[in-house]
Formats: sequence, C-alpha cells, structure tokens
Amino acid sequence: MGNREQYNKCMVPYMKGGGDDRKLRFCIGAKLCSGKSKTEEEAKALCSLPKEPKPAKTRKSGGGAKSCEKEVTELAQCMLDYFEENGIYQQVLNINSVGVAMTNALLECKRCQG
Repeated sequence: MGNREQYNKCMVPYMKGGGDDRKLRFCIGAKLCSGKSKTEEEAKALCSLPKEPKPAKTRKSGGGAKSCEKEVTELAQCMLDYFEENGIYQQVLNINSVGVAMTNALLECKRCQG
C-alpha cells in the first residue's frame, strides 16, 4: 500500500484549513498527488472544468435495472390486454365497475410480472 500512503502524505497540505476555496484546493491536490496533472496551474484548469452530470438513478430489480417508465408502460399494456381478453370494453361500465376492473387487472398484471 505504498502508493496510498504516498498519496495521503501528499494530500495533507491540500486538506488543511477551511474557506471558500477548500474544494478547489482539495481537487488541485488530488490531481497533483495522483499524477493526473504535473503543475498546479494544469490541475487548477482541470478542476475548473464544469462537472459532467451523473446519470439518473434507476431502481434495481432482481434481473437488473428497469426504468420506472418502462415498468409503467408494460403494466399499462398488460392491463389493456386484460381488458380485451375479459371483454371489459364491451360491457357497459359505471364508475364502480371501472374501479373493480382496474383493480383486478392490476392484481393480475403484478402477479404475472412478479
């Protein structure tokens, strides 16, 4: 672990003190101590570049990540299929039977997906 110890020793002066420039000092030290920059000016230029935005986090399921939008789209399609298979569209629906039909479809679709 010699490299980590050397890096930590190198970083000590850049981690001391507070102030508004603390993050910049830390970044400059990290660039210099890791060897990504050879001069302080070069390190400062790298640290001044705008940060790349991080990708949005997705919820992970057992088989890997699946976006919420994809889950909702699949669920909606499953419900439409359920309505067609069970002749729900052909029935005269009142507000109560729509709620019951949707609840049943959701329960059936979640059981198939889970």
